[in-house]
Amino acid sequence: MSGPPRILLCAGHEPTGRAGLLADLSAVRALGGAPVAVPSAQTAQGRGTFLYRPTPALVLRAQVTAALELGPLHAVKLGQVPGPALLGALRESLLGVDAWWVVDPVVRTSRGEVLSKLTPRHYLALAGPKVVLTPNLDEAAWLLGGGEVRTVAEALEAGRALIAHGFGAVLVKGGHRATGAVDVLCLPRRDVVLEGVRLARPPERRGSGCRLASALAVELGRGRGPLSAARRAKSYVTRYLRTGRD
Repeated sequence: MSGPPRILLCAGHEPTGRAGLLADLSAVRALGGAPVAVPSAQTAQGRGTFLYRPTPALVLRAQVTAALELGPLHAVKLGQVPGPALLGALRESLLGVDAWWVVDPVVRTSRGEVLSKLTPRHYLALAGPKVVLTPNLDEAAWLLGGGEVRTVAEALEAGRALIAHGFGAVLVKGGHRATGAVDVLCLPRRDVVLEGVRLARPPERRGSGCRLASALAVELGRGRGPLSAARRAKSYVTRYLRTGRD
């Protein structure tokens, strides 16, 4: 590969950049990737205001097709997808593209507002040897049909259950755990616990999950394996949380 990896980012546009597509863009650029930003939705997320409107499937399909006409894609990062029609349009547009997918199952805001009509079945149907799933603790439990995922042991169990569906890797993010930011990476033949120190996060430094998934996509797009990519992505997010700089 000559030049920076081109990373397709498909996520909701949140205008302040605290999360979503703008946070993804920041991460990819900080790590030397070339972002291709396709908004899946327009969102408004203030203290009291909340609204989202999906991008028309025709527009999304045309944007992805146009991006492919201008050069290859080396990885895809999927964030908010409002519904099955948009997911279908994206998969159809990328048919035949041999690239890693990083799927971040963003279905609710941190306050609980619904962002998507996708079900666990839709996400599990995306499984493949070059697909990495990156749920947080609550999302992992949701994907598996309920219960709680809180401890590192429970995260390992959840990751193994998800990898059994055929994913190339599952990264269960532990940033919401009160006792430490320990992530769990499950691969088809091994599991790795990625230790981390829980950092105090100012309110403006949101979107760490978006940034982690996007950084992972950059490193996979460079040709790194899932474990090396996950370690580098975690290091980048730790730096962002410490300094506030991408």
